[in-house]
Amino acid sequence: MRKLMFIPLLAFLVACNNNPKNASEIKLDDFEQRISYALGADMGANFQNVPAEIAELLNYEELANGFYNALASSSELSEDECSDVLNAAFSNPEGIDTSQFSMNEVSNCYGLIFGEMLKRSLESKKAMDKVNLGIVKIGFYEALLGTDTLIELNERNTMIMNFNNDLNREAGYEFLEQKKKEFPDAHHELDYILVTHEEGTGEPIDLSLEYDIVYTLTNVNGDTIISTYQDLALPEEENSQIVNGDDVVFPEAWRLASEHMKVGGSYTIHSVFTLGFGEDGLPSPNMNSFIVQPYAAITIHSKVLSQDERYGAIKRQGQEVIEKAKKEPNTIVDPSGFVLTTIQEGTGKKVPVGGDVKAHYVLTNSSGEVVEDSYMMSAQGNRPAPTFSLNSVVEGWQLGIPKMKVGGKYRLVLPYNLAYGEAGNRGIQPFETLTFDIEVLEAGESGSLVEAQQQQQITEEQLRQLQQQLQNQ
Repeated sequence: MRKLMFIPLLAFLVACNNNPKNASEIKLDDFEQRISYALGADMGANFQNVPAEIAELLNYEELANGFYNALASSSELSEDECSDVLNAAFSNPEGIDTSQFSMNEVSNCYGLIFGEMLKRSLESKKAMDKVNLGIVKIGFYEALLGTDTLIELNERNTMIMNFNNDLNREAGYEFLEQKKKEFPDAHHELDYILVTHEEGTGEPIDLSLEYDIVYTLTNVNGDTIISTYQDLALPEEENSQIVNGDDVVFPEAWRLASEHMKVGGSYTIHSVFTLGFGEDGLPSPNMNSFIVQPYAAITIHSKVLSQDERYGAIKRQGQEVIEKAKKEPNTIVDPSGFVLTTIQEGTGKKVPVGGDVKAHYVLTNSSGEVVEDSYMMSAQGNRPAPTFSLNSVVEGWQLGIPKMKVGGKYRLVLPYNLAYGEAGNRGIQPFETLTFDIEVLEAGESGSLVEAQQQQQITEEQLRQLQQQLQNQ
């Protein structure tokens, strides 16, 4: 009996000895310990974004305890309850309010929020059993204290990236195998799964066209990443968007599966990263994160309601804008195609052909969305109204602005061929009809206003540099 009792006790002691109590005991040649520490330190580093006046009031030990309790599912409070605690604590703009909850409770809840973030990430990749939670806590606490020196930052970032990539790849292949068993007749030889929910009755999908489509992209956990749906209570036609086959939302799996899809059909496509968004994933516009993570498997639900020539819809929409503008009072239609409405007649001189003009403007597209607003840009940058040379603007401005007078307000509608054409421009789609609401402030011969503004800008820059030099003395 003693021998039977002795072996489990010895095993327990060995296990305890293998569980580090602080950073100095961590074995960096052990991958589990190394990645556990790195993940904790990475989460702790995010705490640097907390305002200093708040960070210095919190109890770091309780932060780490809350962080660990969330990971270990041992917290007495739920995430929602902790959110209530934090809302009460930070309701006072002058500092942390501890009239309802102590600073330790606030700190613990703050740590819990960080822990829940990491827990969700690990659970989504089925990786909770791949890390040592005690060591994750050590890494987190070290980062809070600013004493995280075990793993160099670049190496840590690379290590975590590779770890996540491996998990995504593994989860993706496991996901596809599961779907193969679920839909054995839907697996295609090119290694994607196409599930038909409703047979299309229209024409086959043509990749050279554009589509009015309802589309949802989800990850292996069913989380929605991209969707055209704004309100599920509305019919499909009001939740659809018009995109073309080159749009970034269509990965290779969708293009391959389109050979078997028809207009009006409802389909689901499952694919691993190789036919999804690949090793690079789909970066967010600011390139600081990912819409779709690298090596991630994806699921696409789509239904093409109709298909048309590329940019057909935006051309028709633009023509509707032009026809509506033609019916406005005080309007002329130029032979070149632009439509000019006088809202308020100017009392000054006409803008010379090829000259300079200072003007405020609000630019909207054919959907009525504001693309640029010079009033707002000037106010935000504390700058004067913009000045333009008519020799360096779109053709519609070159032709339309000289029909305006200083002090006047006008609406200038440009068909795409007088605006940014078939290529479009930053924030402006190809074949887009543009509407400019313009207030003419000054006009002059070529170079008279533009050069004066440039000289003023140089003078302001020189003044700024001089002020900086004086401050440094």
